[in-house]
Amino acid sequence: MGHLLFGFSGRVNRAKWWLSFLVMIIIYAVLIGAPQAFASDQEVLIGVLGLVGAVLYIWIYLAAGAKRLHDLNKSGAWLVVFILGPIILTIIFLAVAWSAIGPSIMAGQTPGQAELAQILGIVAIFSLLSLGFFLWWLIWFGCLRGTVGPNQYGPDPLEGKI
Repeated sequence: MGHLLFGFSGRVNRAKWWLSFLVMIIIYAVLIGAPQAFASDQEVLIGVLGLVGAVLYIWIYLAAGAKRLHDLNKSGAWLVVFILGPIILTIIFLAVAWSAIGPSIMAGQTPGQAELAQILGIVAIFSLLSLGFFLWWLIWFGCLRGTVGPNQYGPDPLEGKI
């Protein structure tokens, strides 16, 4: 289990990747969510547990993701696309949205209906792009069968099990 969650070499099949995803959800609930629900007056404790939880969450995401990509005979470097892609989409969205309503706001005016309609269109476009990006991630990581037989990253994790 340690290598599944913390190691970057080798391959993992879909089931083990989903298991690591479940562990990430549990870590989030225990180290980030629960302290906020039960210890609202302990800001330092919440901050420390949140930081530890975030580091574990990111590490497990990267480790399991790299191994899952290896199972698909892809480099772990593809994780950069899945991490930076949503960030870049968000930055572009904010820049485009600001260009639509920023001048009105900077002039101390409320954006008009035409500007708000333009923002609604921008939101729709970027929502569809985000949905497409999410579905691509979900299909690659959670649905596609890995490479049959050994590949450059190691033996088939399902060898002899099918």
